[in-house]
Amino acid sequence: MCRVIAKVWQVMGEADILCPDMETGQVMDDLLWTFQAGAFVPHVRGTGESIRIHDGGVWPPQSKALVLCGLDELPAPVPACERLVDFIPVAEQPRSFARERYRQLKNAGFTMQVHPLEA
Repeated sequence: MCRVIAKVWQVMGEADILCPDMETGQVMDDLLWTFQAGAFVPHVRGTGESIRIHDGGVWPPQSKALVLCGLDELPAPVPACERLVDFIPVAEQPRSFARERYRQLKNAGFTMQVHPLEA
């Protein structure tokens, strides 16, 4: 996930990461600091950097790029964005939530592209 977020930052210049709760937000914060030696992805929980981690259900009204991280359901409403990134987990229950988000986004008019990630 961190490699994808770093790529989004390189391509789009900024992103908002939406996490379902403070615990997941803290995990993402920690991972972005440690995922790769020598790598730097400017980020903050809240506002003030190119990569903004939001947790606890308070979402920005719009974003250049949205990254969904561990959400079971789409935010209502989905913030306006140029690009939206979601991850499909391996575990069956979260995977079924991701499939439902995919259907909802496709029905809402998003152009969908699937990219397999290597472990």
